[in-house]
Amino acid sequence: MSLSTYKEGQRYIIPTSDWGFKHLFATERNKDLLIGLLNKLIDDRNIVDLEYIDREIPFILPHEHKTLRFDVFCKCDDGSQVIVEMQYSARPNFIDRALVYISAAVLQGYKVNRETKKYEVSRTYLIAITGDTIFPDVKHAPVRIALCDADVEHTCIMNDKVLQIFIELPKFASELKALKADDSFLDKFAVALKTMNDCEERPEEMDDDLLVRIYNAADTLRFTSQERKNYKQNIMNSLEIEATMYDFREEGLNEGLKKGLKEGREESALAIATKMKALGISLDVIVSCTGLDAGTVAKL
Repeated sequence: MSLSTYKEGQRYIIPTSDWGFKHLFATERNKDLLIGLLNKLIDDRNIVDLEYIDREIPFILPHEHKTLRFDVFCKCDDGSQVIVEMQYSARPNFIDRALVYISAAVLQGYKVNRETKKYEVSRTYLIAITGDTIFPDVKHAPVRIALCDADVEHTCIMNDKVLQIFIELPKFASELKALKADDSFLDKFAVALKTMNDCEERPEEMDDDLLVRIYNAADTLRFTSQERKNYKQNIMNSLEIEATMYDFREEGLNEGLKKGLKEGREESALAIATKMKALGISLDVIVSCTGLDAGTVAKL
């Protein structure tokens, strides 16, 4: 669902937009929606409660990025960790990027028992919802990838601490009329993400209790005036960012980036950040889009 589908006065938010997705799944007020979604997707856990963790991890990487930023990062009542990412246009090498996300989360959450000196590693999940097809050769959805240690003969699993779940939206129906009576929650959820902001009211097909609650949380008629203002401003900022990035590409100001030169990447990022800051775009959004650290952006 592109931001270009935004129109003034639409009843429901764009759930795949940055503000919309975090409003639904990364706020204390709507925490029950994330708990419900995780219990639909994760078979081996019954999550009762969770706490949100700072979405920015100061994880040093061997390139210009200083931190990793997650859409949603939380710890469940059973000690497991969950990363939830909404990538409507998946970035290049997203599979490898997901592995880096998981590695950082594991390093962030592990403990060493003081008495036994043993490492205690939390079960870690990554749930990626993408508007692109990541695994074109795999016909089923979602794609579940377990990263585990097993013996050479694959007769015994020694460690199964990591599970990735990729929900590729193109593999699901795109229209309400394509849904069938016996379709799963995930089928309906995917269609809801694609069509919600075009609806004037919740469709009858979206009758699952969790889906009803998601539509209610996305209903701007239930928003405060400040929430409606924040949502509109975020969409406008995001559209402005898209236009700015397009202008820079057209003007050739990111030629260094295209050539893969470190100097070019940094110079282009600084130029884009400077223009975005002049437009009044928030520090968090600039950092997320350019990869610069917050301190550098603040000094511009």
